[in-house]
Amino acid sequence: MKISNVSIATRLYFVVGVMAALIACELFTLRFAMKNLSAARAFVGGESLWSKAQKNAVFSLQRFAVTKDEKDYKSYEEYLKIPEGDHGARLELQKPQPDMEVIRKSFLQGHIHPDDIQPMVELLRKFYWISYLARAIDAWTKADVALYQLKDVGTAYHDAIVAGDHARAAEVFNQISGINEDLTVLEENFSYALGEGSRWLEHMVLSILTLTVLTVETFGLTLAFFTSRAISRGLKELNSAAQRIGEGDFDKRVLVHSGDEIGELGTSLNMMGELLKKSYGKLEERVRERTAELAKMVTENAQLYEEAKIAVQMRDEFLSIASHELKTPLTALFLQLQLLAQALRPKNGQAIDTVKMSRMVELTVAQSKRITILLEELLDLTRLRVGKFQLHKAPCDLVTVVKEVVTQLTPEAQRVGVPVTLEAVTPVMGEFDSTRIGQVVTNLISNAIKYGEGSAVKVSVQDSEGKVFVKVKDSGPGIPKELQEKIFERFERAEADPSISGLGLGLYISQQIVKAHGGIILVESALGEGSTFTVAL
Repeated sequence: MKISNVSIATRLYFVVGVMAALIACELFTLRFAMKNLSAARAFVGGESLWSKAQKNAVFSLQRFAVTKDEKDYKSYEEYLKIPEGDHGARLELQKPQPDMEVIRKSFLQGHIHPDDIQPMVELLRKFYWISYLARAIDAWTKADVALYQLKDVGTAYHDAIVAGDHARAAEVFNQISGINEDLTVLEENFSYALGEGSRWLEHMVLSILTLTVLTVETFGLTLAFFTSRAISRGLKELNSAAQRIGEGDFDKRVLVHSGDEIGELGTSLNMMGELLKKSYGKLEERVRERTAELAKMVTENAQLYEEAKIAVQMRDEFLSIASHELKTPLTALFLQLQLLAQALRPKNGQAIDTVKMSRMVELTVAQSKRITILLEELLDLTRLRVGKFQLHKAPCDLVTVVKEVVTQLTPEAQRVGVPVTLEAVTPVMGEFDSTRIGQVVTNLISNAIKYGEGSAVKVSVQDSEGKVFVKVKDSGPGIPKELQEKIFERFERAEADPSISGLGLGLYISQQIVKAHGGIILVESALGEGSTFTVAL
């Protein structure tokens, strides 16, 4: 089958499929490299632990010679258990059918991290024949032999010290020094061999990845070039023929070069020319009608597209901010619940620390309350957008409403060291939605606590000539002039500090609540002189 007769979609699927397969190979190679490089890194780390334990063992033996304290000798024996664990793992790995549980216990005795054990085993079992790894294993084997020599000589040194045979002790110590020097050389050889192997593997992987990338790019660009050229040539001929037919030359025909969609379109265009030639008059009227319909459809689609683009932009912005703000308290809540679960399972018969648990519960409740506030803001925003935001007005005392809010927020303010005072003497009666007005006041005081940088917050309620004024004042850094109007918009905040939580919806929702009551909300602020928010009802 000629490639020109294969459909464009099939050709494109083929190109995408081949590129996807090459990219999968690329990812597999990268995963293979990272896994083995991680194993090599774990071996180097294990060698460091091996070497450190061996050096500490020799040091403990020397200290025993001075202190004659059996604890130092016991410390010497404990340090030797680390390289002995690695030795046991190596011996088991070299068996035809190794016991993985023995290997795991041995590596754990050697202080190898549990997550590194499986990659290390696979590296040794699969690539022991590579020269770099073979040299490292050889150095490891020799080091294990020297280690057991050190253990035997260490025992002799201990016996000589205990017996008070200083001549024998000096002789044995010289042997220990020689073994220690030999082990140092073997440790360096082990690390050097693994380092060379890691660099070789890294170079090989980079070469393979480079070759794969070049292959993907070359193959993709080549196929894309030939496919696009064929499509472009066919489209040019179709365009030329369509223009001629559109100008009234119904005898114009397209030469069909392929059996793909372009060829089918050319055949259809030729048939269309025949039909137009037979019924030009009637078809011309229908074309005009259809053209008008299409123009109208294009205009409507353009409008719908712009509306959809704006809606998608708002949705993405909304989801980005909401997910960011909800993630922090959810993560904190999850961690607190984990800590609480641990506290409920005391170890070794210990009593449950009720004070600590009480603090954890308080933190958990605080995070839950924060999530609830964020969700309530999101729900309010949704109600505002769909026109289902309703007020439930009833006669109430505005001073009582504000006092309740101040009382609720005082513990949080005291926690961060912010004094909150209220100036209101006589009751101020009116017909309000007390819950929503309380929400507005809560938002204003909370903002003053968050952004006021520890300054005192003053709240006042005044009644003058049939109007009610609720003012919240702080002495913080203030709000720049150019931001004083923007802060009442959705997702806008006066402070861009990411450590301060919030969706940027509080003032927007507060403004809508105040407007629904027939009032206004204003801000007066200057840099360095604090801010005063006034709600006039």
